[in-house]
Amino acid sequence: MSIFLSCGEASGDYYVAKLAARLRQKGFSGKMWGLVGPQSEASGVEKTWSMGELQLMGIGEVLSSIPRLFSLKKQIENRIIQEAPRAVVVVDSPDFHLRLLEGLRSKGYGGKVVYLCPPTVWAWRSWRVKKLRKLCDLCLPLFGFEHQFLSERGVKSLWVGHPFLDEFDLSSRFFPSFDPEKKDKVIGLLPGSRPSEVNKMLPVLLEVAHKLEREGFVPVFSIAPNLSEEMKDYVRSRSRPFEAYSGPGAELIERSDAVVGASGTVAVEALLRKRFMVVLYKASWSSWLAYKIFVKTPWISIPNILAGKMVFPELLQKNATASAALEHLLPYLKDPAYRGKVHESMDRACDKLGRPGALDLWAEEVLKGVER
Repeated sequence: MSIFLSCGEASGDYYVAKLAARLRQKGFSGKMWGLVGPQSEASGVEKTWSMGELQLMGIGEVLSSIPRLFSLKKQIENRIIQEAPRAVVVVDSPDFHLRLLEGLRSKGYGGKVVYLCPPTVWAWRSWRVKKLRKLCDLCLPLFGFEHQFLSERGVKSLWVGHPFLDEFDLSSRFFPSFDPEKKDKVIGLLPGSRPSEVNKMLPVLLEVAHKLEREGFVPVFSIAPNLSEEMKDYVRSRSRPFEAYSGPGAELIERSDAVVGASGTVAVEALLRKRFMVVLYKASWSSWLAYKIFVKTPWISIPNILAGKMVFPELLQKNATASAALEHLLPYLKDPAYRGKVHESMDRACDKLGRPGALDLWAEEVLKGVER
């Protein structure tokens, strides 16, 4: 009796780790194994393959990796058919996972398939809804608007709230207001959790750091825990003489008065902690072209989508510059009236994150597949 789990991003590794821990709490004693990262491994999941295999950014990088990814998919398919786990849980990374699920179903896999953090069909490639209906027994999205979109199109979906709420009680947390007179006004700089992302973001954030220092602020760089030691050393050396923090990005966000960083899960972390964020996005020209042609949402950052308005400024591609970041950041730090309006919008966005209970829901649904 086993459960196969697979993720390809740092955020996915976090969700798998939390799910694995909750499964153990609910009495599952069988083997958990798959394609995972360090957080999942620490939670007792056997790392059969490393999630680093899927950490790609940009169409060009993906295309050059197709032969390797095809071979990996076949290896995993064959191992799953051989091991016959009672449930398969995949997280995010749809370009790989949808093909993996197609291969498994075509080879006769009949166990329960759960898609955690399913593809963003509400934003683009909506035709993938048909695949989700066909391949998955259940989807477990992170946000209410995703759940509504999937349910209205016949996909079995369940949702109670974002899993961050299970560890972060908004009602009991005290959020001190920004004090412009405070001596150490820390600004967190987050270049991302993928090597290709870090390479694009770091030069911009270094320029941001120098400008912030001249304004009297204390820039602190985040070093994502899932990066290789080589990449961690690279960020440390490039970010000197500024401080570099190697712990979880959420800890740096909570320590900061505001943050500037790469688009992604970190924006939700900032929203929960009521920390203003300037969102940066830089990708290859091919990825940017695909985004412009196919993506249907007016914003890329989840807090903005939840609020239905621009709460966190988004600086995309050529607009992702240090000067532009400071133009958005300084008014928040120096204008109390503007800051108050931003926090009102952040409160409204937080209200749409749901309620605690996601991890219990996830574990219970996976166990239903194991026990049947």
